[in-house]
Amino acid sequence: MSGYGSERDGGYNELSKAYKKNPSIELYVKLRRAHPDAEIEVSVIGGMEQLFFMEAELKRFGFDPLLVASVMDADPDAISELSLQLMEGMIKARHLSKGGKTHLSRRGLAIPDKLTNWLIALMLDGLSWNDDLHIPRDLIVLIRERLGGSKPEYEQASHAHEMRWAAIIIGGQLQARGIKPSFRMLAKALKVAPSTVKRWFPKGDFNTEVERTAGWFDENGQPKSIEQMGGRPLRKK
Repeated sequence: MSGYGSERDGGYNELSKAYKKNPSIELYVKLRRAHPDAEIEVSVIGGMEQLFFMEAELKRFGFDPLLVASVMDADPDAISELSLQLMEGMIKARHLSKGGKTHLSRRGLAIPDKLTNWLIALMLDGLSWNDDLHIPRDLIVLIRERLGGSKPEYEQASHAHEMRWAAIIIGGQLQARGIKPSFRMLAKALKVAPSTVKRWFPKGDFNTEVERTAGWFDENGQPKSIEQMGGRPLRKK
């Protein structure tokens, strides 16, 4: 039985061999667009020669070459363990950096980014080479952290947008009850700093927004009905 991206009589198929000869995204996209349903085995990193070459570097930063060899065989336990070790190294480097220590990689106190990236690529290519595309969650968390963490810029912007609207709604409810809302008051309700609430309104439109939404609520701060807001009542069938 042939493996993924292989010919029936053995060996990689022509598309896989073409990509491995020139593993560029330009060629991969061209091959994939031209052959959307074809099998293309994409591993290009790793091998015993690379492992022997990297043995001293791996040991220098506390990695067991035998563990890395198991990763190349797509051992899920090995992939999870290596992912955890890499994340532990990242945590250690952050603590050292906060303590004022610099040039951590040069001094052997932190795992170099290039080594972390190589090991991640090795794990991914090991999964591809062994036709095992189940990615352990430990590796997912590691990759996500390398790509910006659990709170990338878009996530932060989305969260800030939601919190801004929450501040406007609460402000409108307070004003409808005859209470003049303040940044400090809203910060306490939303469990953030007053300066954070102020940053949500860089154009100084907080009062305008609150005035607009205050009309949505009655004197008790409860949402008005459609009829109370001047709309036409819904017809019942």
